[in-house]
Amino acid sequence: MFLRRLNLDTATDRAVASELFLATPSYELDTYGRLPSADTAQALSQRFPEDCLPENRLTLAAFDHDQPIGLAQIALHAPERDSAALLLLLVPTHLQHRHIGCEIVERLSRQARRWDGISRWYISVMESNTGGLAFWRHCGFRTTSHALAWEGMNDRVSLMGRAIKARPACQHHRGTEDAQAVIARHLLARVA
Repeated sequence: MFLRRLNLDTATDRAVASELFLATPSYELDTYGRLPSADTAQALSQRFPEDCLPENRLTLAAFDHDQPIGLAQIALHAPERDSAALLLLLVPTHLQHRHIGCEIVERLSRQARRWDGISRWYISVMESNTGGLAFWRHCGFRTTSHALAWEGMNDRVSLMGRAIKARPACQHHRGTEDAQAVIARHLLARVA
């Protein structure tokens, strides 16, 4: 898997982003209670906070070889100067539950270590989106505030955060262990 920054001003990158967005109808349902469509969904380039400078607006696609498998949007230096807000993370429905989303978060985190002044991730999740909350906890995020009311939202929102360098809760990302190392560790634990 690799990440590539998309330029939503070009037709080919816009098509990649739209294809991924429309292949993930559960995102809009879980987040806003509506199905996405080319007519009614807010344009991806318009999903950034108004005060986010253009150079701090990142849209990245994850690819497996030449096949797009995920989409992320990030606002740098939001909500704090030392943080980045993960505004959107999509994995097409047919690819979900394969650790792809968590792998995207980890690759983004490795990339974020090179972003000047960024040390924390922040996300906001609708509290009714229990699957989303569980996913973010799985990726090492912890709730910092909950039951927040936002203008235009019927549901309460939880804010979650994680240090860029934090390790995920996901076992999938830990290095594989050989059987001898595991046996030796268990033997030493019994002796101690």
